[in-house]
Amino acid sequence: MEQSSQTVVKLAAMECAASCLLTLLQMKQVRSQYFLMNYWSLNYSSGLLMSGKNIRLYKLDYLYGIQSDFMKGTEEDLVQLIREGGAVLLMCRAADMDYFPRELLTHEENGIQHFALIYGCDASGSQFQVADPTADYIGTLTREQLGRARVKGKDNSLYYYTLVPPKQFALPDPKEAFRFTSKQNLQLYRKGDLNFGYRAVELFIADLMQSIHWDKERRNSWIYQNNITISSIVKTRSAVWNSICELQLLSPSQLEEGNLAIDRLLKLWTTVNFLLIKYKKNYTDMALLSQLKNKLMEVGGHETQFLLQMERMGSELL
Repeated sequence: MEQSSQTVVKLAAMECAASCLLTLLQMKQVRSQYFLMNYWSLNYSSGLLMSGKNIRLYKLDYLYGIQSDFMKGTEEDLVQLIREGGAVLLMCRAADMDYFPRELLTHEENGIQHFALIYGCDASGSQFQVADPTADYIGTLTREQLGRARVKGKDNSLYYYTLVPPKQFALPDPKEAFRFTSKQNLQLYRKGDLNFGYRAVELFIADLMQSIHWDKERRNSWIYQNNITISSIVKTRSAVWNSICELQLLSPSQLEEGNLAIDRLLKLWTTVNFLLIKYKKNYTDMALLSQLKNKLMEVGGHETQFLLQMERMGSELL
């Protein structure tokens, strides 16, 4: 079935997998608030501070009954899955997608993986229906185009996450979903190892303090790319809070408390981005560098505090 361009849902820059999932949920006319409530994350990878959450942590089975597994296979495997009612998040190289705007290829050199949603095919299985929210594109890909854009492995397989919907499924109660997702978000943020949550802020600060020793081109590129990803963090944080508000679970006092907390947090992130731009022009200003470091530490603390508030509110509902 052909979908209109209005079906594409774009969460933010660098959020290709999440945007694909939101697009699929809209196609299926399923509420997206549950997915967004669970989408508070932070990680530092390949020199980029990002809000994206690993697909394995989406909890699609609990929230929507959707079974998702990382697979490698052939075009025939995709055809079979689609004909059985499934879809896939295809790992691909954006630069090799004919439709992908060249000006949006700002992060591929960092090794950041791109995903597109494959949700249909024609009767012969020679053309696939694709939605790529990052490129604001919805249309078709031939087998040849699909093969050209595949991530190159030792074998010639396609790499993808399956999205298999349930035959029957009742969405969790909104209060229970909020309690579950608020607890998940807090636990991941306070994980304290690898590159997640507050640890991501610490890793970013470490690179920030080293960046005064980098050459100008490397430093400016790092700042420019993180300006983009931090802008995405602001958008995703707003989306998470808005999804909670849309479920109308919170009391007026809780809404007021949450609104004040999220407004302060978004202003902090915006200030970080502004200070990064100033640092780009005045990287020898040690007072500015110290101010930026302190503001980042403040952001990490307020993020943790906000998640604690949400977890408390979720517990109070039950």
